[in-house]
Amino acid sequence: MSKILLDEDGEALIRETQFDIAVPIHAEELCGETKIFAYPSVAPLCEAWQNRYADDLFSPDAVAFLKDGCADFCAAFGYRADRHSAVVGYNFLSGDAVNTGFTPCERIRREGKYENKTTFDLAACLAAERVMFAVVRDGAIVSLTVTCEAPSARADAGGMMEISVETAPAYRGNGYATAAVAALADWLSARGFITLYKCRAENEKSARVAARAGLTQSGRFMYFVFRKDRS
Repeated sequence: MSKILLDEDGEALIRETQFDIAVPIHAEELCGETKIFAYPSVAPLCEAWQNRYADDLFSPDAVAFLKDGCADFCAAFGYRADRHSAVVGYNFLSGDAVNTGFTPCERIRREGKYENKTTFDLAACLAAERVMFAVVRDGAIVSLTVTCEAPSARADAGGMMEISVETAPAYRGNGYATAAVAALADWLSARGFITLYKCRAENEKSARVAARAGLTQSGRFMYFVFRKDRS
């Protein structure tokens, strides 16, 4: 089942040329349901895509069909495609149990205790009350996973909570990302949340991190980015 949700405000901004980027279509598939967020002008394109590619909405041909159609619309307002315009990936969700027993992780509650070797801004994350778990080695945070929003900001506990993870380049290949993801997913599960982990289709290592942590691929996503030509 799929549903098209119109992004009227997004299209209005593009028509007024206030943004440097345009995202005319963003599709999210989770647990058998697909939601398509689309500018009103490309809604007919989405309907044609649904009908033509009903067997697999995320096939390479289906993605190319949408990208080409979006490109025609965006070009009229001075937005151009590049080789990164089409972004396709996987959605992973936690289940009833999360794998544990990995490298011990520590919840990060304040800045300055450890050197941070990732690119996450700890101060900003803490100020936003985002929850963080880290692998610490030799007095430094070498792998960090973070909620994409504050669990405390939710009016009611539960629902999906997206997370993000990064391991410093020199420390990759040791299972640290898997450990950090599992630790945060376990913490969220204990509070009634379902962990949502997203990765691009070409990032096989990231997909393996999610699977090893006990998350299950439960859908796909895609969106299209076009940039304003200001030359």
